[in-house]
Amino acid sequence: MRGGITVLRSSKFKLGHLHFQICPIVHNVALWNGDESGLVKNSPHVDFLRIYIKTGKVVLKNLNSTRYCKMYEYWDELKYGSLPPRTPAYIMKKSTNFISTFESIRKKGFNKKNVIQIMGDPLWLTRGFEAGYTLVGPEIFHGHHRIASLYVLGSEKIKAQLCVDAMPGSRKWVQKMDRMGDIKW
Repeated sequence: MRGGITVLRSSKFKLGHLHFQICPIVHNVALWNGDESGLVKNSPHVDFLRIYIKTGKVVLKNLNSTRYCKMYEYWDELKYGSLPPRTPAYIMKKSTNFISTFESIRKKGFNKKNVIQIMGDPLWLTRGFEAGYTLVGPEIFHGHHRIASLYVLGSEKIKAQLCVDAMPGSRKWVQKMDRMGDIKW
């Protein structure tokens, strides 16, 4: 159980219907093509991979101009989460690892041993967050980069673990993210 999540069963999901996990207090809709709900197709991740397909590793020379890089910089500016600072070196490493994941899936196919977890209902809603954001499921809990890679490569469905919040209303984990104190409970 990671983050208070319980696996219900394996299930098939349409990639085009999946949403990235959104933390409403730091979600910048401009980085998601105006999409409040975080659909995969509008993600900075998919955008980054499409640029990579067109330009190859040149994308890394222009990394600062990508929405993927801007997302990490924005999170760092807000001191979001418990990750280390999103320095240029950190973002470069995330980007090169992402490209490696994409290339591995493109060349070898998706390794089904790599677990992808999907929440039926968004974690922020089950933990009690309310602020007028459009948070809808199904939501990717674990496997964002693999989902984006599969989507860009044209996969339509993925078998993943359907999960539920084992601690609804607990505010655990969500409270840790509220460093600015502006979550409306």
